[in-house]
Amino acid sequence: MAEEVIFVKSDKAILLKKALAKNLYLKKVDQLQISKILGLSQPMISNYLSSNDKVPKNILNFVEKISDEIINGNSACFHTCISFQNKTIEGRFYIAQKNELISDEKSKIIDNLTDAFLLIKDKNISGLIPEVKVNIAMAKDNAKSSEDVAAFLNGLIIVDDKVTSNNGIRFGKSKHLSSLLLYLKEKLDVNAIMNLAYNKSIKETRFKIGFLTKNFKLEKNQDSFDLLIHQGDFGIEPCVYILGKNAVEIVKKFLKLKEALNGIKR
Repeated sequence: MAEEVIFVKSDKAILLKKALAKNLYLKKVDQLQISKILGLSQPMISNYLSSNDKVPKNILNFVEKISDEIINGNSACFHTCISFQNKTIEGRFYIAQKNELISDEKSKIIDNLTDAFLLIKDKNISGLIPEVKVNIAMAKDNAKSSEDVAAFLNGLIIVDDKVTSNNGIRFGKSKHLSSLLLYLKEKLDVNAIMNLAYNKSIKETRFKIGFLTKNFKLEKNQDSFDLLIHQGDFGIEPCVYILGKNAVEIVKKFLKLKEALNGIKR
């Protein structure tokens, strides 16, 4: 499985930990917790907090990403990377076992999902948040199984009705969305899907709408849909799925949908 990692040069590793300690402390994480997170003694954390070392802007950007992940309940692991090339490796990357290397197509899918997330980040999605996680999935062109479909691990993270972050992008993790998308790819010209809670005002918008049966099959065979509605069943809440050729197209449709719903008088 490919994992997202952040590389910094060895001479900046201590600066990163110092900045991270300060950032976490400002976010009300106590020194004992910080010492456990960074694998350092509490006196060392105290020294870090009193440090006046100047930290480069790119390191501060990494610190924001890392601290957000920690605050959201993810653990951070610190490792030493040894490279035999002269090229400096610094920034955010994905690493994988040799047999898990990301193909160009998978890389483009990850980039597209990342761009889609940045489009929806900080957007208010109130009224469309389902009980299950909101997620976006995107498939390879010739996808055969869920291993060919990428989605956000554990869905998008929503705080106060706004999309704030995510836990990374993985292939083969969103079973429901991937199975539905694989089925729809056989019927329609779609390559990506997003799930939302159903809002009855959606039927008043100008989007091309279709319906799914209780067992998530198309009610009618048509060439294309913007949205598919599942009206729910025992233990299944009503929901709506946005369809598109890629994740960015889906988020753009979502933003138009949200604008249309805001304009409908209730």
